[in-house]
Amino acid sequence: MKLLFLILLALPLVAADKREAEIDAAMAKLADALRKPEVASLEKILGDQLIYTHSDGRLENKQQVIDALAVKKSTVYAEVNYGADKQVAFHGNTAAVRQETTVKLLGANPRTLKLSILYVWAKNKGAWQLLARQATRL
Repeated sequence: MKLLFLILLALPLVAADKREAEIDAAMAKLADALRKPEVASLEKILGDQLIYTHSDGRLENKQQVIDALAVKKSTVYAEVNYGADKQVAFHGNTAAVRQETTVKLLGANPRTLKLSILYVWAKNKGAWQLLARQATRL
């Protein structure tokens, strides 16, 4: 009886660990898609109703992000590095992730930015997609 009780107590922790591992994998896929943008990979990882807010206040939707990265190549991410400081909150099939992120941008205005970013993910058809991103410069 005690063993069954301990197993039942541990089940939510195992589920949370699995979801956090899935989010970590989605974050890695996002970083890869930003560094090596291809329309197909961006279409897959970005949600259809994406709200993508840059640290300078610019707001883009899914198509605008894809155009800037993969079509026009006006935004070039050379590096995307996540810091160890991460907070994750789950609510059903939605996850909010706040993580320090350092990005190195190339192009007309090359720069390195240290950001605090809130990423909102939704699980859609078994895969995590980015629903919203809000960046703040540190």
